Amino acid sequence: MFPRATTLLALCAGLAFNAQAETLTVSGSTSASHIVEVLAETYSAENKNSQIAVQGIGSSAGITAVKQDVAELGMSSRYLTDEEISSKLKSVTFAHDGIALVVNKNNPVKNLTKEQVSQIYHGEITNWQQVGGPERKIAVVSRENASGSRFSFEDFIGLTKDIKGIRVSDINPQAIVVNTNGMVKSLVSGNPNAIGYVSLGSIDQSIKALSFEGVLPTLDNLESGEYKISRPFIMLYKDKALKKDKKAKAFVDYIVSPEGQSIIDEGGYLASQIQ
Repeated sequence: MFPRATTLLALCAGLAFNAQAETLTVSGSTSASHIVEVLAETYSAENKNSQIAVQGIGSSAGITAVKQDVAELGMSSRYLTDEEISSKLKSVTFAHDGIALVVNKNNPVKNLTKEQVSQIYHGEITNWQQVGGPERKIAVVSRENASGSRFSFEDFIGLTKDIKGIRVSDINPQAIVVNTNGMVKSLVSGNPNAIGYVSLGSIDQSIKALSFEGVLPTLDNLESGEYKISRPFIMLYKDKALKKDKKAKAFVDYIVSPEGQSIIDEGGYLASQIQ
């Protein structure tokens, strides 16, 4: 509660400053923020009077920021829960992304099944030797609770359980929890025994992406539907606020325009094809 409250208070203070500078605030998913930052830079270069502040604070915090009028636009890398859905809150899906399982470059394992991933994150498989690797204890890396990546990953793999009607995470409590894709990559690249998951668009030469059920996590396989671990990138806003705020509407229109969608494709994500 306190970290989220602190974050929102900081955003409120930032919004007061941004209002004077006529800056558009876009807050939310750290995964989506990478491509939205590129879109914002390109848009601002073409529209000199436009200033856009992109803040990667997590999907849940981004949704809350829009609801509480702390940010004009919010980013989510997961679908909204029933509790988050509101008639005042509107959304547009501007891209699709895959979630890739990643390991250290020196790890010989190349593929995992859904059952194996489930057992690893539940703490039932604890050694790489059990999945065809070396005899080493697995260091499991996950994301924080507010992460859209974690929500989508756990939902797909089946890493949740219901307690009194509330769905909660069911991963091994000994898993290492970090806040960003970058931190996952840093841990995995530096630890030969680690496994984690990152946005498809975040994969680089510092880590090795695993095949899942025999399918590599590539943009082509995501588009064809062969690669199954996917999730949306959603832009959120209040309908009435967007009609009044020309800056916000113009940027949303740009993101789903042919130019914006082309930038998304070039950035390693699957454009939503909204034209």
